[in-house]
Amino acid sequence: MSPAAHPPSPPQGLIIDLVTPLSADGRLDRESLSRLLARVAPLADGLLAGSPLAGEGLDLPLATRRELLSQVLAQAGPVPVFFCITGHTPEATRELAEAVLKESRSRKSAAPVFLTDLPLWYHGNRGLPQAYQALLQDLHLPLILLNFPEVVRRRAALFRHRNLRTTVFKKLAGLAPIAGLIYRGEMRRFLNYHHAAARRPGLVFYEADEVNFLTRPGGWGVVSAGAQLLPHFWRQGTRACLHPEEMADDPEGRVALFGLTRQLLHLARLCRRTPTALIKHALAAQGVIANSLTAPGTPPGDPSHMEELPALLSSLGTDR
Repeated sequence: MSPAAHPPSPPQGLIIDLVTPLSADGRLDRESLSRLLARVAPLADGLLAGSPLAGEGLDLPLATRRELLSQVLAQAGPVPVFFCITGHTPEATRELAEAVLKESRSRKSAAPVFLTDLPLWYHGNRGLPQAYQALLQDLHLPLILLNFPEVVRRRAALFRHRNLRTTVFKKLAGLAPIAGLIYRGEMRRFLNYHHAAARRPGLVFYEADEVNFLTRPGGWGVVSAGAQLLPHFWRQGTRACLHPEEMADDPEGRVALFGLTRQLLHLARLCRRTPTALIKHALAAQGVIANSLTAPGTPPGDPSHMEELPALLSSLGTDR
């Protein structure tokens, strides 16, 4: 995208937070990734790759992240791609951002590409707007901010704040390349961010906590890792949550949807604390990915939840 081009609008709806399939030697498992993308891409409004949550991006080597970028852009088709550029330093973050720009230009993909970044992982709130001005001035790609306090807690000793300060977010919202926010946390802070961005009506907000989205739907959509297990059902549930008026004259459909939402909520609660390990375990059992290997540092799944998950998925029937 040239500096004069109008930046693409972020997609509304279901953004699927992809796991990163790994081989026994810790490298990207390309075949498993291809099967996963074939499963979810046709049903997603957007794909998030290499995230700090399901994607394990912060625990993967740079070479693996760059290969993941290349493979997702090559296979996502027309689906918008969100790619996490967060590194352990500002310099590493810039390097990965430049790699995204180079890869997207070389492929000349018709699908929009969005950078995503968890800035408090490597930078404090102080001076953050100025740092983003320097980072984004030559990239010419829109960026979606991440606010994941439970992830930042892993490095809490480095920086005092685990959330973007509202006053800082207000300044960030004034930067044209920043297109939105993917949020996890307290509703009060979420509403404060909305208020702070009142002068940027085009700024979008995604809920990254599936439980919160299903119990109080709103915003521009949901970022869901669990949708990899039940992509058809999650697409249906997301659509209904964002557009309830479409079922106003369908009482039987509303009853069926209520039952589906309860099941999806159960699944979301089951995977809430350790989504990556549990989702990889289930995807391997479904034959989508070759194994359930996770990156070093990824929390293991609760054994009782791993036992319960197959029965829950079976109770929902075939996701077709």
